[in-house]
Amino acid sequence: MMANCPKCGEHLRMTDWKQHCPHCSCNIVLYDIQERLMQDADKAEVQHYYFQQKTNRMKAAFVGSKLAVVRIFTSLIPVAAIVVPWLKGSFKAPFAEFDGIYTLFSLIDMLEKINFDSILELLNTGGGKSALIFLATAVLMLALSVVFMLVHFGCLTMACGKRGKVRNYILDILMLVMCGGATALLMFIPENPYFSIDFVIAPFVYLLLLGVNFGIDIAVYKKGIEVKHDPCFVGGIPIEEYFKMVEDGVPQEEIRQEMYRRLTEMQLQKEAELNGEAVKK
Repeated sequence: MMANCPKCGEHLRMTDWKQHCPHCSCNIVLYDIQERLMQDADKAEVQHYYFQQKTNRMKAAFVGSKLAVVRIFTSLIPVAAIVVPWLKGSFKAPFAEFDGIYTLFSLIDMLEKINFDSILELLNTGGGKSALIFLATAVLMLALSVVFMLVHFGCLTMACGKRGKVRNYILDILMLVMCGGATALLMFIPENPYFSIDFVIAPFVYLLLLGVNFGIDIAVYKKGIEVKHDPCFVGGIPIEEYFKMVEDGVPQEEIRQEMYRRLTEMQLQKEAELNGEAVKK
């Protein structure tokens, strides 16, 4: 369906393919092109403003204060618990037989050698079933805490947003609950003839580091982070003032005239500065 002429409003037929209107002879392509370019520029500057707001908040969340920089490291330091000995105990068949201190890597190696058919049979026994459920739940909770930790680090990019504080606190609490629950389960696994855990090491270290991270998060929000925004203009008008004019229902023609006036003033000021520099040279 063909459009209407932007000047006279007459309907254009399929045969009216030339750039001049057959009714008023105006150039359809170039008609009011300056205003259309200004409208496109207005939209681009508003979009740039919103994008700039996001990048400024992201920058502030990472380097907006000394505590924010510290938070980057405390958000990832809990990973260090991976290299700490995890627990001391002994495992017997159907697990891979081992007695001593376990690291995360020896635990993974043990899981690769498990006889899963025997594990299923173990689930049908009384004490063995409860002990295995405790162990499996503890491992699952630790895995979830690691997932929440990675999500928390990713969410630091939005930490200065409207819901940043609540989001970070929820993730901090979830990490502590998962790690604390897993540690408790490992400490109170029911006695059984298949494995025993004398004491756990890494989960306590991990829990401590997560607590430090939560404390830094609280300190960051308590002190606050100042988000610095660069000045942004729409047609020479400060964007806050432009939004106020639009909100107050100022006619577009008046806004455009104000833009032309301010842009002219900016151009004259720039030329005066250049001329002053040329005279000094």
